[in-house]
Parts: sequence; C-alpha cells; structure tokens
Amino acid sequence: SSGINAEYGDNKLDIVCLSETWLKLNESVIEREISELGFHIISVPRSSRGGGVAILLRKEYHHIEKKNKFSSFECAEALITRRGCKPVRIVAVYRPPTTSTITFLDEFETYLKLVCLMYPYSALIPLL
Repeated sequence: SSGINAEYGDNKLDIVCLSETWLKLNESVIEREISELGFHIISVPRSSRGGGVAILLRKEYHHIEKKNKFSSFECAEALITRRGCKPVRIVAVYRPPTTSTITFLDEFETYLKLVCLMYPYSALIPLL
C-alpha cells in the first residue's frame, strides 16, 4: 500500500486503472489498505499466476461495479455517479499477450457495441 499511496494517494488522483495487479480472490488485507488510503477498489483478479485488472476510485464517488468474464481479455467496469453530473462508465481492459488476436477482436467488438449502446457516457482506458 505504501507504493499505492506514493503513486496515487499523494497525487490526489480520483480514478486509477491498473493492469497486472497480481491480486488473488479475497485479498482482504490489500483491499483494507487501499480503503484506508481513501479508495474503493473494483478488482478482477486472474485465477492463474499474475494478471488482473482493477479500478481505484476515491470514496466520494458513488459507483456500481460490474464484473465480466471473457476468454480473451480481462475487464473491470464501474458506473460512477456524482450529484449534478451524468453517470460515467469507466472500463479497464487488458488483453494478455498469450490470447488469440482473432478471438480478442471478435469478443471486444461485441463488448464495445454493447457498452456503447447501453452506456453512451463511457470511457475506455487502454492499459499499456
């Protein structure tokens, strides 16, 4: 958590998208540390070693999280609401290099069409 505080907490960032989190299911210690830094965490860990994506949101943002399961990419979503503002959907996507490009493009195209139709105020953030 000290690394997260140094990188994100001290910079007063409101929204942070992460890839390669290496978090495992139910890592309550890390989730508690992130919470103590003033963030909600929407984490989609990979079941195998490595990977995973997450969105960190300052606690003053209300959100609804959605976790999707795809065979070719990892995806975390948060619908963010704030009084007086239109809701915005933040989507963090990561494609592991070992996945099929054709499968990824097919799944991702389908996913983008769905997101854009359902949520016109969406931001897709490439995780490089």
